[in-house]
Amino acid sequence: MSPAHVLEPACKKLKHMLMEGVWPPGEKLEALRLADELGISMTPVRDCLNRLVGERLVDMKPGEGYRVPHISEKALRDMLAVNGALLELALVDRSEHLSDAQFKSENSTYADRVGSFFDFIASLSGNIIIIETVRSLNERMHAVRMKDPLVFPDALQEIEELEQLSTEQKAGLRNKLHLYHQRRREKASALIDLTQ
Repeated sequence: MSPAHVLEPACKKLKHMLMEGVWPPGEKLEALRLADELGISMTPVRDCLNRLVGERLVDMKPGEGYRVPHISEKALRDMLAVNGALLELALVDRSEHLSDAQFKSENSTYADRVGSFFDFIASLSGNIIIIETVRSLNERMHAVRMKDPLVFPDALQEIEELEQLSTEQKAGLRNKLHLYHQRRREKASALIDLTQ
């Protein structure tokens, strides 16, 4: 196992590159090439790739190596359905000590902003399983979310409305979250086409 001072930055960098869509779905991720790009040895790169396989951000098939995963239209719809259900559950099961928490947007990109907001909503439950699952789904859908504004011209306005509803603690937040996820399930095909 690689030392943490080498492994952690390498994993963070590779994860960021995968989430930002640096490589297209299906692209082979060669440890030697990545090691050269990152300026480290192959061992931490392999360790990191194995970790990212566990996080489902990288696919690995024996004999074929590591690849950037393809997200199918059905898989995207399924992820959106689970994400929406968990966020609604988080709002229903708000932890007493977190019920007054307020979201503050600190992200500049749309996809980062959506991910941060959904992390915030999940955190309201105080349920570690909901929090971890929503965070994992955020990471896996990040590259697709980067394409949202191309399919939904009102995407930025939509996330601003969601943020405002959460700040004002209005009841319409659950309905608006449901609509957000429903719209994307309906346009899953167009979103997937843009990421290929």
